[in-house]
Amino acid sequence: MSHLEENPVDQKVKPIQHKTGHSEVDAVVIGCGYGGIYAMHKLRDELKLDVRGFDAAGGPGGTWWWNRYPGARCDVESIYYSYSFSDEIQRGWTWSERYSAQPEILRYLEWVADKLDVPRSYRFNTKITSMVWDERRNRWLVGTDSGEQVAARFVVSASGNVSVEKDRSLLTGIENFKGKVYFTGTWPHDEVDFSGQRVGIIGTGASGIQAIQELARTAKHLTVFQRTPNYAVPSRNKAVGPEQQRWNAEHWRELRGNSRGLNFGTNYPKAGPSAFAVTPEERKAHYDANWKHGGLQIIASSYGDVLLDERANETLAEYIREQIRERVNDPETAELLCPKSHPYGTKRPPLEDGYYEVFNQDNVKLVDVSDAGKPITEVTENAIRTIDTDYELDAIVLATGFDAFSGALMSMGIVGRGGKTLAEDWSDGPHTYLGISSAGFPNLFTITGPTCAVAFYNNPLAIEDHVEFAANAITRTLSAGAEVFEVDRAAEDAWMKMAHGVLHLTLMPKAKSWYMGANIPGKPIATWVWPLGAPLYRAMLADVVNHDYAGIRIGNKPAGREPPMLRVEPTVALVLGAMLEDAKPPEDMTLEDTRAMMEQFVMVQKPAPDSVEVIETSFSGPTDERPLRIYRPRNAQGPLPVVVFYHGGGFIAGSINSCAAPCANLAKTLQAVVVSPSYRLAPEHPFPAATDDTYAALCWVAEEIAQYGGDPERIVVMGESAGGTLAAVAAQRARDEGGPALAGQILLNPGIDIDPNANTASRTEYQDGPVLTMDMAKGMLSAYLGDLANAASPLASPSKAKTLAELPPALIITSECDPLRDEGEDYARALHKAGVKADILRLKGLVHGVYNMSAFVPRTTEIDDAVKEFFAHISQRRGVVA
Repeated sequence: MSHLEENPVDQKVKPIQHKTGHSEVDAVVIGCGYGGIYAMHKLRDELKLDVRGFDAAGGPGGTWWWNRYPGARCDVESIYYSYSFSDEIQRGWTWSERYSAQPEILRYLEWVADKLDVPRSYRFNTKITSMVWDERRNRWLVGTDSGEQVAARFVVSASGNVSVEKDRSLLTGIENFKGKVYFTGTWPHDEVDFSGQRVGIIGTGASGIQAIQELARTAKHLTVFQRTPNYAVPSRNKAVGPEQQRWNAEHWRELRGNSRGLNFGTNYPKAGPSAFAVTPEERKAHYDANWKHGGLQIIASSYGDVLLDERANETLAEYIREQIRERVNDPETAELLCPKSHPYGTKRPPLEDGYYEVFNQDNVKLVDVSDAGKPITEVTENAIRTIDTDYELDAIVLATGFDAFSGALMSMGIVGRGGKTLAEDWSDGPHTYLGISSAGFPNLFTITGPTCAVAFYNNPLAIEDHVEFAANAITRTLSAGAEVFEVDRAAEDAWMKMAHGVLHLTLMPKAKSWYMGANIPGKPIATWVWPLGAPLYRAMLADVVNHDYAGIRIGNKPAGREPPMLRVEPTVALVLGAMLEDAKPPEDMTLEDTRAMMEQFVMVQKPAPDSVEVIETSFSGPTDERPLRIYRPRNAQGPLPVVVFYHGGGFIAGSINSCAAPCANLAKTLQAVVVSPSYRLAPEHPFPAATDDTYAALCWVAEEIAQYGGDPERIVVMGESAGGTLAAVAAQRARDEGGPALAGQILLNPGIDIDPNANTASRTEYQDGPVLTMDMAKGMLSAYLGDLANAASPLASPSKAKTLAELPPALIITSECDPLRDEGEDYARALHKAGVKADILRLKGLVHGVYNMSAFVPRTTEIDDAVKEFFAHISQRRGVVA
């Protein structure tokens, strides 16, 4: 029999002896790593609950208690890989290295645990063997391998997402090996000396890469069995001197900055918008700078599309391959080490310091055991056998990975309502709400569970977010005098649809990784991770809480529908995530910030087509000569129908630049002349400046457009957001002031009653957004109106007109998740009642401003299609809409 060197019970920590029996507590916390330590402190010390903790390890530390293999080290810089909830704890600990090794991280966690007096509430060396929901008592009955059973009102499982190793029996014949077999995840506590030994290691993931660098220093010979090469980038690890340590501890807030506001939870520079928005030379210089800095900055600060666009990813992937080729002497070995089967970042991206140089050593051999190479067939008494060779070994190291996200949960025998096990409920993949709770499993919180933001988010910060959600949910339940906190299945389905949708917008499914569940035979290939980073996930958590735990039943409180941010299309969520990263809260934004934000929408717009020419000119406004832009399809036969398009921006922002690409694409789609006039903005130029300018531009178009190939008898006014309001007002002014006879009006997400105090169901339901909030809208409207009494004027609020009769036909397009939705639709109904042809198109799951997200939201074509159909009527006869 082989000697399987499992992690023994730490001899320094004596197992706690306790009698078999039953007890009742308020809460059970499972695990004593980063999650368990903070959960115990939060629930026991802050909420004053009676809490008992359990951990299979011999003491605090979680994964860092078990993973003691040579080279074990964190891949997040230590200054970030620490708690942030306590200023005292943050200042009281100093890190000796940029990337600390396992012993120091374990000491840190033991120090924090002792400081918070956490161990007194734990049973160590104790495994959870069963966890059954008692529906009669509304309690979890938690059983352990010691025979103890605890009845708990709440359970917080902080058992970790990479804490259960892959099944070792999957390697045929491993039990026959006469030498020693070591597992990176359960390494012996005593030092292992490989001097003079022939060592084989299977696995080149993060743990394998770290171990290989150390094993190559001491082993007589090291054989690396590689199935899939990995992209490893330098960490640039270094010691931190005492003076710098002190400075780091005192200035931790400055160092960590707005880490929670950045996708990876580290204070790295924000990524550029696209790898193709710069020249190849600029792109390489950017990669060079990040490569020199080291660590995960190479992906966190590269470009926003490297995990979305395979072509963009390839620019970074090939850059890394070139670095590998430069560092490995043998070209054949270098190519074996160059990943080509998956995009960079779609598997966990390891860090290294000298990994590739290891393969230049005479005592190291790389063996390709992929399906296309020489696969391993079995392990014999003294060798690993491939299809053509026996590699004789004295020891084997298995760095074969973990049953991530669900392994620990599945091992605890969890049984929920109706006797349904968690394994049954998740037989086709996880079903969670926010990754923290699941329908049918009341009062259970899975810290860093499947589909939460943890795979791409600095874990200590993610853990704090999840623990605080759980603690607040428990507080809400107790304050309501309720017994049960339980996710509604419909809300869970909505979350899983969102998580699945955003995952499949990324490149993640292109890799066979533990992110997808693909590393475990028989495990469902499913949505296990949240890939869009921390800010969007945190905003969605907050949206659930701010809507009184929407989607969750607390006692007799109905669960209600999922909150607004979970209703949007995944493509919209993608854009929202980019907008939220490192964004100022709306209440902190200056006028200049708002205007800059509006101009940034050009980065998420479909590029302007080359088939449309752009003409710069001007028109005479009431006070000055103003810029105006004309978009005309090249080689189109005129006269063409005309669209006068007014940009959005809440009357205080936006420009003819911010709507340039949409206008050009509109001209191509409609084969029409599109005219985009500028207008004066508030607060410098309040009401009625904007409507005076836009109406003057309409009159100019009627007089001048023929010389640009447009048909003055087929003019349609169109606007988006505030521009939709201005278009509706322009249509009324043309009727009332003897202006141009319009063929139609197209109002996209318009604000029709711009009284800040007006009320509709959508203003209430979507008062906090997404995108447009009512606080933002009220601020913009107040700036525009100057005197709020102006809201009663039809020149401000077109719904206030004395009559809507004899206005041109209208197409009004609204978005479901928009506070302005109802007033636009009410206006359409009022037009119809007045005898005006008016069509309504409501876009489910879309948001205010979505027309400016066309590069990432394919459903904006629904707007184009509706506008094109509306225009088809205009094209039938000049000046008449059928």
